[in-house]
Amino acid sequence: MKLISYAIRAAMLAGLCSSATLVSAGSLQEIYYKALDNDAQLKIAEATYRVNKEALPQARGGLLPNIVATANTSYTSYSDDSDYDSYNNHGYTVSLVQPVFSAARWFTYQQGQTLDEQAQIRFDLAQQNLILQTVDTYLNVLRAKSNLETAESQERAIKRRLDQVNAQFEVGLIAITDVHEAQASYDNARVSLIEAEGALDNSYEALERLTGETITQTDLLSPEYPIQEVSPAEPDSWLTKALTGNIGLQLVKTDIEVARKSAQIAKSGHMPTLDLSATYDRDKGSVSTDDWNESNVVGLTFSLPLYQGGATSSRTRQAYAQMDVSMQTYEDTERAVKQATRSLLRNVKTNVLSVFARQQSIISSQAALDATSEGFAVGTRNVVDVLAAEQALYAAKRDYANARFDYVLNLFTFKQQIGTLSPEDLTSLDNWLIIQG
Repeated sequence: MKLISYAIRAAMLAGLCSSATLVSAGSLQEIYYKALDNDAQLKIAEATYRVNKEALPQARGGLLPNIVATANTSYTSYSDDSDYDSYNNHGYTVSLVQPVFSAARWFTYQQGQTLDEQAQIRFDLAQQNLILQTVDTYLNVLRAKSNLETAESQERAIKRRLDQVNAQFEVGLIAITDVHEAQASYDNARVSLIEAEGALDNSYEALERLTGETITQTDLLSPEYPIQEVSPAEPDSWLTKALTGNIGLQLVKTDIEVARKSAQIAKSGHMPTLDLSATYDRDKGSVSTDDWNESNVVGLTFSLPLYQGGATSSRTRQAYAQMDVSMQTYEDTERAVKQATRSLLRNVKTNVLSVFARQQSIISSQAALDATSEGFAVGTRNVVDVLAAEQALYAAKRDYANARFDYVLNLFTFKQQIGTLSPEDLTSLDNWLIIQG
């Protein structure tokens, strides 16, 4: 799986600057690059990644020597019935403590390794989410543009029909009810057009939130974009891939390991510890002499907890209960991954069939409209029939376009589900986007 690291992201952004003529202002690739640099959610994920990456160095520090240097100076005065005296004392001490045996520190270090791995997995998941969010947001714009174009075409067609009906009414060829029917259809078409314009503005707003920039132009999905089923069609191999590659499932799996190490750390509260210590001290100034005194001390410290009021046992039970929570969460997540994989595979298959069926529906609806219009011209069909056929045609066109967008989104969602979604998929889709003339 190839995801975006800091170095890769920098290289991609540099490549964008050096080859700006290769992508248009509203291309999917450029939207993604802008999102990489501006999306607040990804920046949160990056900051969280840096926070969580520090768990391992801190845990490793518990196994390494702890060296402390101290210095002191003091002035002392004293007196008795016959004498008064004073002196200065100053010196310094360097001490080292090296854990020799500490089960808690060792399990903490192992937990730090898991937390380090978990931090990377979380960041990978955030990057995959950004890829899918970019595609979803971009497709919503394309969907809104397509719906607006269909609404505009429908409004123009019904307006022409209304003008035709008005002209026929003026010469007495049709009744006033036909005019009212045509006017009502035109008013509804105007409402649909207004709603489509608002939906397009909203979709651009979502794109602006994603990129941090105002974008008013996007490319279009090529009519030649291949709509095909996923191979193999059977879910077994995809389920195997999802159970090993799904990032969300991997993340939950690391939660189990983190909880297991927490339980071992808590249980280690009953175990002894052994530390090696070494101290060097140099001191000057006392009641009897002003010479420097040096001392070197090396020793072992053994500590065995005997009783802590039951707190250690309580923490152990709590940690094992949390591990059980993590295991049950993993079981539930695994089932959800299996269900989602089967559902998405089925949705993609359904999308393929739907696209071709709706494409045929456009042809059938056009033929029905032509026949109904001819019948209206010779007086065998009324204007209501014509308007219904016209609306059915534009509904078929709108549904066909939406079916294509649904296919693309479900395909990308399926790739994320099995853990293969990467920036290369964006590049592949971008090759099927054409610059709007």
